[in-house]
Order: sequence, then structure tokens, then C-alpha cells
Amino acid sequence: MIKLKNGDELIIRYGIKEDALEIINLVKQVMEEVEFFPSTSEEFNITIEKEEKYIEETALFLVAEINNKIVGCITLHRDNKIKTKHVGILGITILKKYSGLKIGSILMEELINWCRENEIEKIELEVFEKNTVAIGLYKKFGFIVEGVKNNAIKINDKYENLLLLAKFLKLN
Repeated sequence: MIKLKNGDELIIRYGIKEDALEIINLVKQVMEEVEFFPSTSEEFNITIEKEEKYIEETALFLVAEINNKIVGCITLHRDNKIKTKHVGILGITILKKYSGLKIGSILMEELINWCRENEIEKIELEVFEKNTVAIGLYKKFGFIVEGVKNNAIKINDKYENLLLLAKFLKLN
């Protein structure tokens, strides 16, 4: 249990399939709160069964919980192919109400430690170029920009770029 600066007690734990509905609702709520998602909440029509399977099959699925409520999560997808199993794809979601409490940093530390223990040598992610808060978090943990996907997202006839970021845990 971790005491946050607002006094709340945070629990970080592995996600379980019984969390599926709460995770679906969390993602939908965050999609409505922020513009930095490549899809809309209306398009996010995942079933509880699919989310349960996703939780179970994801290499790492951690949830951040306050007062028995999931307020965020971090995931790492890992390929089973021999040539790419050293790479993990990161995803992180935190409710807006809980931003600024270092939950993202706590989740990132847990994920990076897990990666080191599980032979992940490179962590990758995509982030909206104008999502400076998230980019700041990633750079704090040593992520670098590997590239740009220009005009990758179109919102209300306006194009947005995605940055490709990576953190190398093991160098040649």
C-alpha cells in the first residue's frame, strides 16, 4: 500500500478477469475525459468476455486501486515470436481525477522492474505529439523518440501526429 500526497492509499496489483467490467468502464471514462485516444468511447464496444481474455493473455496487466476502485492500469503486450519476444508494447490509462498524484510514475516503476525480470529489452509505445504530460512521464523514465507517424490521427478534420517512443533496458 502506498500513501499518496492527497492522503489516499494506493494499491497496485495484478489485474484479474473479475476486473473486466470495471476496466471497460475505466477506459470508456478516460476516453471521454481526454482527447489522447486513437478511438472514441462509442467505438470501444468490447465485451466482458473479450476483456477477461485480454487481461489473462496480456503479459503484464497491473491495476491501480484506491478505496476498492480501479483508477488506472498499465499493460505490456509481448510477442511470442522468437525474433521479437524481447520487445513489449506499453499502454497506460489513469482517470483524470487522479492525475498529478504520481500514480503513473508508480505504475511505470512496477512495469520497468517487471520487464527487467522477464527478459524484456525494449519497451515501445505511441503517444499523441501534443500530450506533453504523458511525454514528460515517459522521458522521466528514459524513453526516447524513435520516430513520428505524421497525420496518424484525424479529429474534426484536424490531423494529429503520433510519436513513437522506446526505452532500451539492455543495450548491445
